[in-house]
Parts: sequence; structure tokens; C-alpha cells
Amino acid sequence: MGNADDIVARLKQDFIEDTLERTDRIETTIDRVAGGMDKADVGIAELRREAHTVKGLAGSFGFPLVGAIAHRMEDYIAELTEIDDLEAASLVDFTTWIREIIESGTNPPAEEETRILRSLPTRSAKKDDEDAAADTPAAHDKEVLIVTATTVQAHFLQRELREKGFRTITARTAVEAFQTVVQSRPDAIITAAVLDGLSGIELIRALAAMKSLKGKALGLLTSFDASHPDLEGLPSNVAIISNRGKQTAEHLAKFIETLG
Repeated sequence: MGNADDIVARLKQDFIEDTLERTDRIETTIDRVAGGMDKADVGIAELRREAHTVKGLAGSFGFPLVGAIAHRMEDYIAELTEIDDLEAASLVDFTTWIREIIESGTNPPAEEETRILRSLPTRSAKKDDEDAAADTPAAHDKEVLIVTATTVQAHFLQRELREKGFRTITARTAVEAFQTVVQSRPDAIITAAVLDGLSGIELIRALAAMKSLKGKALGLLTSFDASHPDLEGLPSNVAIISNRGKQTAEHLAKFIETLG
């Protein structure tokens, strides 16, 4: 038994050392791109790879919060085309927390996880379109979890929510969604009906039954009408958001109104 414990301890230490080295590389890349020494597209692609690797490994070694931070960093990087000094400062917010948690050797408690995640930069709180800045409401702390495996769908929902000043986080599967709900405690959730593995319909039923989500706005993005058999018995606190044409924007606007 002792030998097994020793192996696990060594593997964890290897992960810690490897992640600190990756964090150093990420920060060096950020500095080089922001300083014009490296091409933006090459550097950003490298940042995305490093963040993805950290996200994939962290949970296995007892650092689920590091994985969640790396996930959010991936989301933040996804739409970057350049890195100026302001973007560089935002990106370093992610690496600073990763480094601090890894160096501490332990994952923070649940309450601290939520506080840290809510403190991270988000593109919903930034101006995606300089020309539209005057029409963009001030950002606030409300956060919406978007669950979809479709990138185009995710980008549409993110854009609509950002225009109203909401923070957004994403998950591609039901498993990711459950983990995000526990760590981030979102103020609202929108899930696509079609997901890999557990369907979005079953996911939203499960989420609606969670005490921690009582009173939270829940939305199901689907091509089915509310009367469809697959939606029979859907909890009353789940809003149906049609993904068919103009109805999508209309239904989504009504859902956003309920968020306040």
C-alpha cells in the first residue's frame, strides 16, 4: 500500500512541476505576443494548447479548480486575435491563480472555488465591439452557463447574453455542466437539447431538481414544440427556447428578461 501511495505522490509532484513550467511558458508567450516579438496567431494557438492540457490533467491530480480556471482561460482565448497590454493583464489573472493554487499543493474549499471563478476576467465584461460600446449595458456579476457541443450555437448565445452585460461560461457535455454548477454556482443555465451522452432534456430535468438551483432561471434550447412527447413532464421552471429561425432570438430575449 505504501508503494502505491508513493507512486501517487510522485505523480502528483510531477504534475505540479509540469504545470508550473507550463504556467511559465504561458506567461512568456503572453509577454512575447503583447510585445510584438511573436506572431499573434501562433502565440494564441500555443496558449490554447497549454490551457487545454492543464484543463485535461488537473482534475486527475486533485486540482479541479485549476482545471476550471484553465477551462475559462480557454474560453477567454477562443475569440482572441491579438494580445495588447490590457488583454495580457487579463490573461495573467488566470495564470496567477493557477500558480498560487498549484504551489499551495491543495485545492481550495468549495466556497473559495466559487469566489475565485467569479473573480476571473470574462469576455462578457469586455467590449467585443468598440463601435457598439455606447449601446452596451454595464456588465454585472450574474453568470449564465451555456451547455452545448456546437461552437456556432455557443457563440450566438454568448453574444446575445454579453450584449445584455452578462458573464458567460460554457460546458460541452452534461458531465462538464454538473461540475461547473458545483464549482461556479451559475445564476442561470441554458442547455441545448442535443448533447453527447446524457441529453440536454435529461440534464435540464436533473438540474431543475437540484436544491442549489432552486429559483434559478433554466432554459432548454430545442427544435421541439412544448407539446412534444419528449418534453412531457418538463419542470415548470424550465423555459423552452426554440432554435428555429426568428423564434430563437425572441424566446432568448424573453428568457434574458427573467434574469433581471
